[in-house]
Amino acid sequence: MKSGELRFIEELGLLVEKSAGSRTLGRVLGYLLLADRPRNLDQISRDLLFSKATASLTVRQGQAIGIFEKVSIPGERRAYYQAATRNLINVLRNKTKSIREWQRLIDYGLGSVSPHNRKATENLQGLKDYLDFVDWYLADIDEQYKRWRRGEIFRNTPKTVKDG
Repeated sequence: MKSGELRFIEELGLLVEKSAGSRTLGRVLGYLLLADRPRNLDQISRDLLFSKATASLTVRQGQAIGIFEKVSIPGERRAYYQAATRNLINVLRNKTKSIREWQRLIDYGLGSVSPHNRKATENLQGLKDYLDFVDWYLADIDEQYKRWRRGEIFRNTPKTVKDG
């Protein structure tokens, strides 16, 4: 692998780790995203310097959350895996939807904290303001993504805001 590819794999490992996943899961994801064809456990473990047991466990975790899929290659007895890009997009879309869960919890916190506790109110209100903004900004993201995929809008098209 080229040094840029290795860096991508390592950086994705760190990003997944920051998102409460394992670095190993992120590294396998990066590896499979860059792979020109499906890979088996021996290839994954060899190329990423994992034990085969670690590769197997990590691939099972990726399958469980839907970001890896098992594929069959004619004439091969081994199992092969690839990144499930469409499912990964859905995982990322669900991350944006979790904003509403945060909003509900922060609203509950604001309703339950004593009005005399100014610091708690300030903390929670700051979070609420930010989450309300993000929710407003992303409210039409699914529709905008569909339009982008259909070629109706392009990467550098400014977002128009509908009032009302």
